Formats: sequence, C-alpha cells, structure tokens
Amino acid sequence: MRNVTNNLAAKPDTEQVTRGRGRPRKPDAMTGAQRQAAYRERLRAASINVTVTEITQPTADAHNALVRECERLRGELAQARRGLEGISRAKQPVRYPSDVAEVLGRLPRPDDDDSGERRLRLTMKGTQFFALERLVAHFSLSRHAVIERLIDWADDTLTKSLYDDEAAFNRYIDRA
Repeated sequence: MRNVTNNLAAKPDTEQVTRGRGRPRKPDAMTGAQRQAAYRERLRAASINVTVTEITQPTADAHNALVRECERLRGELAQARRGLEGISRAKQPVRYPSDVAEVLGRLPRPDDDDSGERRLRLTMKGTQFFALERLVAHFSLSRHAVIERLIDWADDTLTKSLYDDEAAFNRYIDRA
C-alpha cells in the first residue's frame, strides 16, 4: 500500500519474529539445575526428624516397690500352684506310664550293619494314620522311628513268649 504523503511503498517498521516450536517459556521459569537444587533442599528439609527423649532412672523407692510387687505375685503364683496340685491329686488317681510310653521312650535297637535298610510302602486306614500322627506328635519322633520301635517291641514280646517252645520259635524265625 502506498503512503499518500510520501509517495513511497509502505514497509512495516519491524519484522515479525517467528515463534519457536513448543510451549513458550515463562519469564520466571527455573533451569534444570535450579529445579534439582530445590528438590534436594526439599528432601533435606523433610528428612530432618529429631526426637529427643529423656530417660530418667527410676528412684530407689520405685525400684523397691516393683521388687515387692514381684515377690507378692510370686507368692500368689506358688499358692495357686499348690491349690491346683491339691485339686488334681484329689480328682485323679495316680497314673502309671503305659506300655506304649515305655516302648516309644526306649532307644532303638543297635543297627545291623549287614542287614541294610529296606523301603516299606504302607497303606493304612484313616484311623490308624491319625493314631500314628498322634504318636509322632506326642513322643516327638519321626513316623519311621515310631513304626520301627513298635515293630521291635512286638517282635521282642513274641520271641520272649516263645522262649520255652523251641519248635515254635524256629518256625517264627524261619518265616522271614
């Protein structure tokens, strides 16, 4: 367009600045280094937790009171135990250890080096299985040890009963 007063072509006073790609920066934006420094400062401020507790030593009177209380409670416990012993003795007759306790409590036979170990697969009903589990738990033995000791006991009992009858003893021994 022409300027009428100048007879010259109109030129813009300034050239337009082309904007770069992306979102324009704010005038108060921080650099990456400034952002990292601010983050580290926030972490330091958040991690400073100081708890001061004052541990006071109990006085001698407090300590003596605690000792007296402990002694009183021990006396009550001993008295309660004596009372329970009297009740349990009055109600229940004296129990003698069972044969099973003797059998499972004794040590197993010494190992026969020449016999070796053999695997035995057992199938049993639920009642016998749970009885075995109860024996294992009660005597703190393995299943293997419980079965082995019961078999040893049965064998010893039978061989002792056949002591006078040599023919029956030989039949029993020769079956295996």
